[in-house]
Amino acid sequence: MFSVSRPNRALLGAVLASALGLSSCSRAPEQAAAPAASAPAPQPPADGRDINFGLPMGFSVEKMDPTADPKKDLVRYAAGKWIDAAVIPADAVRVSTFDLLARQVQRQLGAILAEAGKGSATAATGTPLQQVGDFYASGMDVAALTQLGVAPIKAEMDAIAVDSPTALASTLSHFIQILNEPVLAAVLVSTDPKDRTRYAVYAADGELPMGPDNYLKAEAAPVRDAYRAMVAAKLAIAGYEKAEAARIAAKVLEIETRVARKKLTPVQHRDPNIRFVRMPFAKAQALLSNVDLPAYLQALGLPPQDEIIVSEVDALRERNAMLKEYSASDTRDYLRWELVKHTSPYLTPAFQEPTAAFAKAVYGYGELPAREKLIGADIAARLGHPLSQLYIARHFSPETRKAADDLVARVKATFRARLAANTWLSAGTRRQALEKLDALKISVGYPNRWIDYSGVEIRRNDYLGNVLRLNAFSARRELARFGKPVMTDEFAQPGSTQPIDINAAYAPGTNGIEIPAAFLQPPFYDSKADAAVNYGALGAVIGHEITHGFDSTGRLYDATGNVRNWWTEADGRNFVAEAQKLVAQGNAWEVLPGLHVNGALAVGENLADVGGLSLAYETLTAHLRDHPDAARAADGMTPPQRFFLTWAQVWADKAKEGFLKQVTPTDPHPPGLYRMVSPSQHEKGFYEAFGIKAGDPMWLPERDRVAIW
Repeated sequence: MFSVSRPNRALLGAVLASALGLSSCSRAPEQAAAPAASAPAPQPPADGRDINFGLPMGFSVEKMDPTADPKKDLVRYAAGKWIDAAVIPADAVRVSTFDLLARQVQRQLGAILAEAGKGSATAATGTPLQQVGDFYASGMDVAALTQLGVAPIKAEMDAIAVDSPTALASTLSHFIQILNEPVLAAVLVSTDPKDRTRYAVYAADGELPMGPDNYLKAEAAPVRDAYRAMVAAKLAIAGYEKAEAARIAAKVLEIETRVARKKLTPVQHRDPNIRFVRMPFAKAQALLSNVDLPAYLQALGLPPQDEIIVSEVDALRERNAMLKEYSASDTRDYLRWELVKHTSPYLTPAFQEPTAAFAKAVYGYGELPAREKLIGADIAARLGHPLSQLYIARHFSPETRKAADDLVARVKATFRARLAANTWLSAGTRRQALEKLDALKISVGYPNRWIDYSGVEIRRNDYLGNVLRLNAFSARRELARFGKPVMTDEFAQPGSTQPIDINAAYAPGTNGIEIPAAFLQPPFYDSKADAAVNYGALGAVIGHEITHGFDSTGRLYDATGNVRNWWTEADGRNFVAEAQKLVAQGNAWEVLPGLHVNGALAVGENLADVGGLSLAYETLTAHLRDHPDAARAADGMTPPQRFFLTWAQVWADKAKEGFLKQVTPTDPHPPGLYRMVSPSQHEKGFYEAFGIKAGDPMWLPERDRVAIW
């Protein structure tokens, strides 16, 4: 995934996290032509200066500090003036090119949403305009939401039953359908990791709101205190007496702490051979003896199973033990909290205050984004395709898609030539690597088929109801796949691959890459920029995602997306040994005093950075050979210099210490300041471009450089 570290979605709570840029039966999805263009709204400055502290969004010498020496400090040389000018917004934990482009897209979407909110009342039912506009209107009606309070969830709170394994199964199956997220112990449907031609049934543990480290590390005690206070405050808003709310909050923390002790580590979680455990259904029922799994399946409309795939076996075993140890009352209170946690963003705005207080305790700020941004982010998460159709009609051109497709083909061809000439892989492994690359599908912009939400009722006066109906639609749509031919939704991962997302992503389970439409604007692509700039940005993005298919995790999947070891033992051993150089480089980099990059966790991203940059640079070099007129200097810099400086500017960022302390140990994406320089240090052309020699601070000894792909 070509992105920066993101605030923990659950840690912030659904209200704040959605603002920070997250992740049934229906008619067949619609064929996706590009939507008809709508009338453009008045546009702000084209180069984004009003968002980017008076500087252009794309590559610019204005961002550089010419007084710095690139041999000593490429960070300052490439982006020193931007770093000096950049200010972290009051409602954010970091500012980066990703965040700034996301804010620009938010502004573009904001105009669309405001117009949709006014025009949806007369739009045809089920159209993107009606659904997006009415959803927006329902979330913006603060007065009505305040008046309703928590009344919309009272019936759901009262209906929670846990008095027997069968009753608990009924409650959990209902939660899956109205919340569309795992709670306690979830039954889900997805493709079989070892046979992508069929769907399988999974049992999975629910997500921990804070991530294991915050439950277990002594230094995280203030975070735990703030979390307990937030849970108690939200339960009090939901109607509990303060003392009772505090007691339940302590119990919630106790339960989640026990689960945290049994969770896979972030590194283990990235290995599908560890993460997914196939077992006979009878063994899974023994693992979850206090949940009636056959009744669970039946309630979800799934047939009896001979086997099931379990994720987080030890955590589920601990969940099961607690179901026996704790009283039914404790379990009921815990599930009521889960309901409050998942629905509070769509109820009275009073719930925002404890969320903001918690964010301030953890990240050092507590100012919530404007209401329209909160609602806009939620629409993006739940009606992403209808909103994307409105966005593409206004902000994405066929010319941009064609240019990106052309760049994709060029970079992919470079990688294929490298694989064909590879000397360290055995013939059999190299042949299968080529098969995987040839099977790789790279899609640009938007899907060939949109998800059809037209059958979901969206009302202007029912915010929570809209959310629950959309959740139910998505959950039932996934469950209904079981037993049918596999059909993959394109550009459908909220916060990652929807056409309105600022990201690009490789999916190992489908062996596919998606580059969303909104991503294809400065600083990542600029139709007016020279080749060096576009190869240093979008070209490197493409190379990065292709390399993900062959990184420490991607190499565990074959050409069809199946989890399968297609490497010889010797080839695998050589890969790990070479990748260890990146682990060591990451471990040595200090983010804050005493806090280092988690090299083992970040090795996949770091390898993708190194591979992506190298592929793009070689492809640029070939382009310049074929187009000598493009090899001229600009702004006093050669194309190679502009290439590496573009990459560095893309990754320039500033972040709050609280955020860095939270994400560095557990997020596979290293900080932007690390990525500005470290990948370039493995590329020979980097040293040639700036005359860097042994003994210079930017020099990395050749023995420490990686040459895998």
